[in-house]
Amino acid sequence: MIIWIRRAGAVGLGIVFFVALVTTLAVQAADSTVARPDFLADQLEEADAYAFVIDDLVLALLQDVWRLDAEEFGWEFDENPLVASGLTPEQVAAAVRRALPPEDLERLLAPAVEQVGAYVAGERDEATIRVDAAAHLDALVTELNDLMLESGAYARLIDREFRPIFAEWVDEGLPPGGEDSRWVGFLRGSGGGEAGGSLVRVFDSVVTPEWVAAQVEDAAEELVGYGVGRSEGFEVRIALTPAQVEEAAAEIEAVIREADAFDIAYETVVEPVAEERLAEAVELPYGIVIARPDVLDALRDAISPEWLDEQAAILAAGVATYVTGQADAFVAEFDIAPARDRAARALTAAASGALRDRLQLLPQCTTAAQAAVARETLRRDLPACLPPEAVLDDVVRSADPVIAAAVGESVLAPVPDLVSYSEQDLRLALEEDGGPDALVALDDVRSVFGESWTYTDADLRADLADDEDALELVDDLRAALSTGYDIETPDALEAAGAGTGGVWLPALVTAILLAAVAFLGGRSWRGRLVWAAAVLLVAAAVIAVVSGPVYQSVSGAVLDEVRGELASEPGDRFAVTSDLLVDKLLEVVERAVDDFTAPIARISLILAVAGAIAVVAAFFWGRLSPGPAREQP
Repeated sequence: MIIWIRRAGAVGLGIVFFVALVTTLAVQAADSTVARPDFLADQLEEADAYAFVIDDLVLALLQDVWRLDAEEFGWEFDENPLVASGLTPEQVAAAVRRALPPEDLERLLAPAVEQVGAYVAGERDEATIRVDAAAHLDALVTELNDLMLESGAYARLIDREFRPIFAEWVDEGLPPGGEDSRWVGFLRGSGGGEAGGSLVRVFDSVVTPEWVAAQVEDAAEELVGYGVGRSEGFEVRIALTPAQVEEAAAEIEAVIREADAFDIAYETVVEPVAEERLAEAVELPYGIVIARPDVLDALRDAISPEWLDEQAAILAAGVATYVTGQADAFVAEFDIAPARDRAARALTAAASGALRDRLQLLPQCTTAAQAAVARETLRRDLPACLPPEAVLDDVVRSADPVIAAAVGESVLAPVPDLVSYSEQDLRLALEEDGGPDALVALDDVRSVFGESWTYTDADLRADLADDEDALELVDDLRAALSTGYDIETPDALEAAGAGTGGVWLPALVTAILLAAVAFLGGRSWRGRLVWAAAVLLVAAAVIAVVSGPVYQSVSGAVLDEVRGELASEPGDRFAVTSDLLVDKLLEVVERAVDDFTAPIARISLILAVAGAIAVVAAFFWGRLSPGPAREQP
């Protein structure tokens, strides 16, 4: 009875031995694989990971980005700007490869990978990840910028995306109007009804591919310098050069001057002032009435084309310098005194002609008394009759000074010698023509030309203030690219690691358990050998089968199922990239698991063979040993 109790205990210990043997083999496999400092580096090398990243992953990512919709870029693009550039993912991927070949990527990352491997293996309590990529980032910026410029990508982007955005912006601020929209029309120019009008010419004169390339290069230099720790801050500044501002002002001046000079100089500046100050009608001597339209027509006719062109040029220049922010104010003065004098003479002549017509209608005086009254009245007024001796030419000639004096004093005196037009007049006129949006557009244009758009590291941190993870990621990335990002072992992990004894401790426990099985199950040395060998054979054989054929047949199906679970869904924005990355990661995992299970299968098979040999040896023990009788197991 006792022997069966002992053997039942031996079976129970055999199960515990099986668990201990699995643990020992797993620890030994881990010690020869994942616990090796160079295991991670070896896996990346075997997977050709660096070439995969540069040659395959970058291209897949670019192909996904090329498929994004225009709204994904956060601006008012009509289409994906990368597609609009005319470049292909293959061209950009080739530029990336020229700037950072796979072998250079390996040289950059290998030291950090080795430190991380030693950290994971427990040989280091901390690891420093530092990627000295400054030179390659600078080279990448240069490669991409040169590619964009030389291939005409910047020119295509300007033509297909940036110019339409500018034109739409102009139309929102300066909507095409009717005949009353004078300054809106002047600024928009004769664009043939196209979006943005002639102001698009101003955009073309300033935004050139070379200028865009220079802005991109300067911005990238600031950002790369900040990222790799060359500077503690950055300032991205987009600004126009003085020469560009001058060119823009000249183009705006040309757009304005292309309008009718009469509309610009007379109807916009002179006529409003004259109309405001002139009376509706003025009664001259002799009962002649001059209405305001007659005066305005006389002023209009008195202005010479040469004078109009000169004044229009002065006004256009003043408006252009103000719009481009070169001046905060402008005053264009129009000397209309000569025109006013010519208009006075014309009005006097017209009034004299009207007087002649009225005199011709008067009857002859029939009495001396009527003639005397008529002579006195003719000094300033129209008499009831005309004296017999009166000659019309003489009467009109004598009345001219009176009429001329009245025209000068009563009609044209309110009209000033100088009419000035300032930025305040322009703003008022724009607001009347285009509404408040026109003033907003004007101020926006002035800020673009007169100021620079800047974005600094302080702005970046302010934008990320509500996202601590993103801010921490920026700091960690800067550290990794400059001084190094340090990884320290957590206290709990360090304590757990301090309690491990390597492979020898589970191996010792396993050996003790096997010995205990032998001594519990057998009553003789032969019996003990049989029990130990049999338990070892069964346990090792099971482990060998599971880690060998069973694993090989099951692992493929498991990986396929995992791959199916991780496969991208239809409509995913980065489907090509994610599928390619999943395939590569599963390939690495499969190789790592194969490396882990291989020593388990190999050693367990050796132990199973050893157990089988020991069983056979125990079986033949009695036959090979001399003695009168066989030992009982």
